[in-house]
Amino acid sequence: MTAGLDGTVLFVALAGSQAHGTAREGSDVDLRGVFVAPLARRLSLFRTIEQHECALDGAVGAALHTRLQAHPSASVALSVKTESVLLDVGKFLSLCASANPNALEVLFADVRDWMYETPAWERIHRDRHRFLSQKVRQTYLGYALAQLKRIGTHRSWLLRPPKAKPTREEFGLPGGATLSADDRDRIERGVAEKLRSWGLDTVEMPKSLRLELEEKLRAFWQDFLEAGPLELDGRLRAVATASLHLPPEVAAALEAERKYRSAMKHWDSYRTWAAWRNPARAELERRHGYDTKHAMHLVRLMRTGLEVLETGDLRVRRPDSEELASIRDGSLSYDQLLVLSTELQARMEAAAAHSPLPADVDPSFVDALLMEIAPGFR
Repeated sequence: MTAGLDGTVLFVALAGSQAHGTAREGSDVDLRGVFVAPLARRLSLFRTIEQHECALDGAVGAALHTRLQAHPSASVALSVKTESVLLDVGKFLSLCASANPNALEVLFADVRDWMYETPAWERIHRDRHRFLSQKVRQTYLGYALAQLKRIGTHRSWLLRPPKAKPTREEFGLPGGATLSADDRDRIERGVAEKLRSWGLDTVEMPKSLRLELEEKLRAFWQDFLEAGPLELDGRLRAVATASLHLPPEVAAALEAERKYRSAMKHWDSYRTWAAWRNPARAELERRHGYDTKHAMHLVRLMRTGLEVLETGDLRVRRPDSEELASIRDGSLSYDQLLVLSTELQARMEAAAAHSPLPADVDPSFVDALLMEIAPGFR
């Protein structure tokens, strides 16, 4: 049993670099798994439990220790650090059905990286491919592009760090607010309502279809407004503000206030980043001009998602692990990374159009599987 865990452990596997095959000296041990919380906890309004971060002891801990000591890479990393995160089976299956990359990598973990399993887990694992859908294009690409944005932001701070806290005067604003809080809130609500009216929030449809249509709408607006991906939200906001027919001076003051608040947010983020940078990541950025570890994860995510779309299978332990490790070591320049990410994104989009995978996961299958697994642990 795990310390403080009110349920039964179904499965524990290696995650992170140990599971991807990219572990090296100094890599830690990440364990991810699944448990079944008692029905009383699952239904409780106050004591519900979906995730548990804990040490592993008892019979589970003993079994884990034996497996970890025998694992070729994890065994030498046990002295660094070991972290364990377990998800309740209901939460886990929900995340898998939503094509969450972290959950799918537990579901498809290489058998060599299984550290603890049960018959109930083997039952789930037999149907793992039924959790793959075309939604992996959205999720894997979304995670990867978030990494790319983070890389770009940190690189800009590295090469051109902000020199001073923004001032209102820089944005043509007086020392005090140009609009009352009530007026500003009223206008902001009007802008938000206009933007919402152009979206799909009020239309009843499956989530997967909504996400697909929203992407198509963004592509339309980018072409129509001749705006790049990073410019689009600002351009749409400008159009929405203009549609309210505000006096020119009010619209200008509102936009200046927005830009000032955005600059302040950027400044605060930079200060937090500078104060709390991981020393190892800081050294990577200093040496290569950008965070190459983020780059490795970006490429891994895109390639994994592409393979899922093309083959209908998911390989967690990467056959390209040596190349990924070289990316972490700086084999790609920043410009080369941008070219590669653009190429992989285009390939993912093309693969999605011809993928053998279903558009979405069958919810009745997921519900039936959960009911099959959970009753024995009530």
